[in-house]
Amino acid sequence: MPTELNQILVKGEHFYHSFSFDIDDFIGDGIWWLQIYNNDRSLIYDKPFASSMGDLNKRKVRKIINEEF
Repeated sequence: MPTELNQILVKGEHFYHSFSFDIDDFIGDGIWWLQIYNNDRSLIYDKPFASSMGDLNKRKVRKIINEEF
C-alpha cells in the first residue's frame, strides 16, 4: 500500500486514493496509475489513469468510483 493516501467522500462513503507513476524506459514516457481503497484501506481498484500528459483530478476519481462501485 502506498504511504500517502488521500481521502475522498463519494455518496456518503469514505474511499482513499493514490497515484503512482511508472516510467516506460522504451519510449521515455510514463503513465499514472490510480489505486482506490475502501474504508478498510483494502485495495479495490488498480488501473492506468492517464499518460504523463494527462491531468489528475478528484472529479475523475469520483466518476470512476461512481461507475465502478
